[in-house]
Amino acid sequence: MVVKNKTSQRRDDWLPDVERADIPIYLAVAEAIAADIQDGRLRGGDHLPTQRTLAKRLNLDVTTVARGYSEAARRGLVEARVGAGTFVRRSSPQPTRVGRQFDLADRSMNQPPDVADPDVLTAIADSFHVVSESMPSVLRYQPLGGSMRDRAAAIRWLSNRGIDAGPEAVYVTAGAHVALGAIVAKIGSPDDVIGCDQITYSGIKEVASTLRRRLMGLPGDAHGMLPAALDRAARENRVRVVYLNPTLRNPTVETMPIQRRSEIVQVARKHGIAIIEDDAYGMLPTAGPPPFAALAPEITFYVTTLAKCLAPGLRIAYLVAPRDQRASGVLSALRAVSVMASPVCATLATHWIESGLADAVLASVRSSTRARQRLLKRYLPADIVQTDEHAFHAWIRLEKPWTRAHLVDWMRGYALGVVASDRFCVDIEAPEALRVCLGGAASLQETELAIQALWGALQTEPNAI
Repeated sequence: MVVKNKTSQRRDDWLPDVERADIPIYLAVAEAIAADIQDGRLRGGDHLPTQRTLAKRLNLDVTTVARGYSEAARRGLVEARVGAGTFVRRSSPQPTRVGRQFDLADRSMNQPPDVADPDVLTAIADSFHVVSESMPSVLRYQPLGGSMRDRAAAIRWLSNRGIDAGPEAVYVTAGAHVALGAIVAKIGSPDDVIGCDQITYSGIKEVASTLRRRLMGLPGDAHGMLPAALDRAARENRVRVVYLNPTLRNPTVETMPIQRRSEIVQVARKHGIAIIEDDAYGMLPTAGPPPFAALAPEITFYVTTLAKCLAPGLRIAYLVAPRDQRASGVLSALRAVSVMASPVCATLATHWIESGLADAVLASVRSSTRARQRLLKRYLPADIVQTDEHAFHAWIRLEKPWTRAHLVDWMRGYALGVVASDRFCVDIEAPEALRVCLGGAASLQETELAIQALWGALQTEPNAI
């Protein structure tokens, strides 16, 4: 049983036994914390030595200690308090030894931070009553593309992005991947090439590969895809479709300015190019350029998802299609792929939008994202980080001797989702860079420990860790 102190006690005298040959040293640090809590040598509220202090006393690298503290935090044994240090939790769980089943959640997915506001969490829990009140209709098949009420909620949500669409052009789908798959399957001919950024969202690569559609990576600059490159590809390479993720692009976090969007629209209209606009992150900024769906609705297939701005478990996306014969083809593909979106998820999403809860959740996600971005800015030098305060991901450019493969392997198990650049590249050699997701950690404290570990690693020779 862990004895709890009423006040925090500095434990600069604490010296863990890390002389275990069967496990890495960082795990030995976490194991020592677990053992000393269990034996009463560490108590709830104890203030552990700083990472630098402990590293010096143990003759270890700071990053090794940081990784050990992070592992202890992941097990719920300690907590990092921003600006204060690392403390033994006052209600630590029963310590577990190495070899236990680790969390199976895929932290490489780019996901928003969990809602932290207790009032909003209570409102979310209360919102599930709408599902029980909608029985048994939510257990039945629903109209293809969503009920009129669900479409009306979608239209209301889309109006936040300046999109004016009627219910006949709006479809409720079971997530953005389903919508993108239906669009790619049905627009253009199988021989048409789909243009995209040379560093682009990995999901569109997976969709195109599955449907045997060819992607062509087009060069860009800090403002996004170059209009001249799209024009040349249309003339020389039969590009008749272009995929764009223009706001907080995944993974490189650029937002395409209005002037560049207008130039892309001009080229697309000139060559009859259909635009697939993946606006997964469009709701996160409080202001920004209008989407392509507002600039050129007659040629744009627009997709936005609630998974990136509200919660991944709410598998609902909204698709807006041009009002022509192409829309019927996309609708038939939706039927073939998923028949319908989950009525349970659609009912919840509609209730959240109608009641204003979606706005409250979005505000909480924005607030948590800004807090995590401040931590990233505090620890990592600006010259290697490409990001935006509204994004919960960042693009990290590595410097020698670190390589992307080495750092991805080293960061495995941390609360940062770290993905090598290879996954995102089309028609270019992968640079030494990583996408880091800040949203996967359960808390701001866990995020800070992981960022500290990344910062420490980048200051150290790989073979010294």
